[in-house]
Amino acid sequence: MARTERLGRFHRRHGAPLGFDRTELEAEGWRTTLDYRENHVRGRDGRLTQLRVVWRAEAERDGPVDGPTVVSATAPTIEKVWSRLRTAADLADLRADDRRDAARVVTA
Repeated sequence: MARTERLGRFHRRHGAPLGFDRTELEAEGWRTTLDYRENHVRGRDGRLTQLRVVWRAEAERDGPVDGPTVVSATAPTIEKVWSRLRTAADLADLRADDRRDAARVVTA
């Protein structure tokens, strides 16, 4: 059996598995990115006293009516940043729905 035939039966996936919140965002049409930053806190003598890890996630989606929507979140862990980003995206969707509903109201 040829190597390509053996590999053809398996679904290959590269990289780390995506978390639940990120998977849901991407399934809803959001394009996502993740950045990592370390903030170094130094004492007066110049020694490193603390290391603050910050994860920043962003998502954008181009809406047919409202145009592009961008949301972002920061947190100390990957799981927390995706959770916060999903909350921000859900709120952005609710705000867009409210704007569309307000635009439909006809004043007399």
